[in-house]
Amino acid sequence: MAGLIAPEGAGASRIHVLSPELANQIAAGEVVERPASVVKELCENAVDAGARRIEVEAEAGGRRLIRVVDDGCGMTPDEARLALRRHATSKIVSADDLWTLGTFGFRGEALPSIAAVSRLTVRTKVPGAEAGFQLVVEAGVETSAQEVGMPDGTQIEMRDLFYNTPARQKFLKSESTEAANIAEAVLRLALAHPEVHFKLRQNGRNALDLPVQRELGERVRAALSRRGAGVLHEALGEEGGHHVRAFLAGPEEASGTARSTFLFVGRRFVRDRSLLAALAMGYGEILEKGRYPLAALFVDVPGQDLDINVHPQKLEVRFARAQEVYAAVRHVVASAIGRAPWLTSSVMHTYSLPPEQASAPDRRAGGMSAANMTFPPPMARADAARDAEADVDLGQSTHGTFFANLEYIGQLHRTYLICQGRDELILVDQHAGHERVAFQRLRVAHRKRGIAHQRLLFPIPVEVDEAAAAQARSPEAQALLQGLGFELEAFGPTTLLVRAVPDLLRNVDPKPLVTDVLARLAEGAPAAPDDEPLDHIFATMACHSVVRAGDLLGREQAVALLGQLDAVDLRSHCPHGRPVVLRLPINEIERRFGRT
Repeated sequence: MAGLIAPEGAGASRIHVLSPELANQIAAGEVVERPASVVKELCENAVDAGARRIEVEAEAGGRRLIRVVDDGCGMTPDEARLALRRHATSKIVSADDLWTLGTFGFRGEALPSIAAVSRLTVRTKVPGAEAGFQLVVEAGVETSAQEVGMPDGTQIEMRDLFYNTPARQKFLKSESTEAANIAEAVLRLALAHPEVHFKLRQNGRNALDLPVQRELGERVRAALSRRGAGVLHEALGEEGGHHVRAFLAGPEEASGTARSTFLFVGRRFVRDRSLLAALAMGYGEILEKGRYPLAALFVDVPGQDLDINVHPQKLEVRFARAQEVYAAVRHVVASAIGRAPWLTSSVMHTYSLPPEQASAPDRRAGGMSAANMTFPPPMARADAARDAEADVDLGQSTHGTFFANLEYIGQLHRTYLICQGRDELILVDQHAGHERVAFQRLRVAHRKRGIAHQRLLFPIPVEVDEAAAAQARSPEAQALLQGLGFELEAFGPTTLLVRAVPDLLRNVDPKPLVTDVLARLAEGAPAAPDDEPLDHIFATMACHSVVRAGDLLGREQAVALLGQLDAVDLRSHCPHGRPVVLRLPINEIERRFGRT
């Protein structure tokens, strides 16, 4: 071949065909990314085999053992051997079948990839057979085959994942993180298949048990209750041949990551930024920018309009009429949001001068009491000295008295503070402004000596997902959380007890905040206590601790907020980048009234 230079002293071609063993190991990398990939593939096979009960067992985060047992149709000995051959399948006969797939892929396809990087045992029996069949494969090579006694169905046992490709083991996460990923994989499949009983055991304990439900809505509500979901409002509609069904939690249950937003196309879990954006747009203004709803979205489109073969693990899809699909999602969700019962049950908070602080925080269901939801002026609290110290050392800012010198007029739409400046009308977003103040104090306090915390008289239980629970147990996360003012204790597989909270947040319901912080850590926020990217967590904490749009502020509290804004950096924008202040010069007002 022109352009190829042969090694000195060698006449052999530099191009050669890989051995089947090496080719299989390389191909396995497309399908078997981590233990959760194995669980996903094996459970999908079980669903396609008509299983009504699927039991998954894992040890050491799936590295040591993954066992999937189903009561499906099973395989004959010949079918079992064929399923372990690359490119063997039961769902594709011609190229046209690629566009009309209605299954995940019955046996085959993934099995040879898994077998290439593990020690695999397949036991299977078809109904009516006198005995089952057992096949043992190591690194893709069959080592034994024999008859076994067993019930109808299939049992697949994978041991020692990546034992023959140690370089890939280095890319696995901690045992607890991989275990959380396995739980997530099972949950995603269970959400879309209420007709199947899913059970997951990890290291000998029950991690998930979802019996058969009659209907999709029952399964979604049962499964998402593990994420702390309260009322889930259903959206249902069709537009342009695209069917949309969604189960939506209120905006107060949204989080800073998309871990609790589940997207399904044709009952396949997918990742699609545009679909996620369409769902968020359906919520409209009630969902803060950068937040993701706790929701499950199911979209069905005609088979010829969908390509599911754009990702090795089928986690991405391509729509032939993408904009029509996204529009259908927006419209159906928006229509349901307008009728959602939780919109009319939101609590409006009133802020007044602070009473004497109680000996223990008031944490009634549904949020804080009006008496304890205070916005004190800078010197009104017992920790005023610390606040004043924080105000003095806030970095490179040049503090002035711009906000303090404004003449406060009143509150507009329970959201904006109307003020008069020297030659201008000024609107201040109360939430964005208060958020900037709280953010700066958290950052400075953490930089100096750690954030003061408040121990709770009674611990508060918080339900989190498996990834967040695993994150909370790690020593690095524990040290970081303590530095942020939290004290958490594991209380069951997915339950945490909050025993202390940051002092700034002592009158705030800690559940959504703890969930948010742990989700950010699980998404890869730094574990080192002094890393700058902690600003994302400080912003989350600040957002949960301050007044919101719709809260009624008294004059004293509004004036106090304006004064505090003078003492912080970048006071023109909140930590999330939204503007704090809008200035309208008097000459612009006069121009609008035709006076100039």
